[in-house]
Amino acid sequence: MTDRRVIRTNEALRAAFRKLAQQYRFHEITVQQLTDEANINRKTFYLHFDSIDDLADSFTAEIADQLLSLLLREPANHDPLNHSGVWFDRLTAFFEQAPKFYTFVLTSDDYSFLSRRVKKRVVAGLAANFQTDYRLSEIDAQLGVNFLISSTLTLFRLYITGELAMSKADFRQRIMALNLNGLQGFLETVR
Repeated sequence: MTDRRVIRTNEALRAAFRKLAQQYRFHEITVQQLTDEANINRKTFYLHFDSIDDLADSFTAEIADQLLSLLLREPANHDPLNHSGVWFDRLTAFFEQAPKFYTFVLTSDDYSFLSRRVKKRVVAGLAANFQTDYRLSEIDAQLGVNFLISSTLTLFRLYITGELAMSKADFRQRIMALNLNGLQGFLETVR
């Protein structure tokens, strides 16, 4: 069981990071700013985290774990070929229900390095399933999952930030066509 003081301190530091990240670029945030915002001393910060990057990475792990639990959840498990709309629907629900900070991390240009870490963790979590389910080599599973996750999350980023002006239904249809059939299938769908 974790000490309540440890939990409160972690929560205070994470809240401070969430607030400061939306005001400053990552490299502009200092440990002093974090500790002032969290109302703790610097020594305490280093008892909990090795660096600001370590603190930021705690969010990438949390976001990736939530995405993986959604994508691997039954029914329709992780099979984007037989249940193409399920991933879209679950990702849409994630972005609609997730804390605003998660969406910020996944859509912010200044924090795109955290988004890449999230994608990397999600790919690692899905690749073994693809390798087994589709009888792929390790490299082909990595390639397939990277394509699906990177392209899908990038397109969601563009949609959420308003760079793709279309209805949710149109967005869903197009992203499913791209993920299922690649560019050729997509062009056939939109023509």
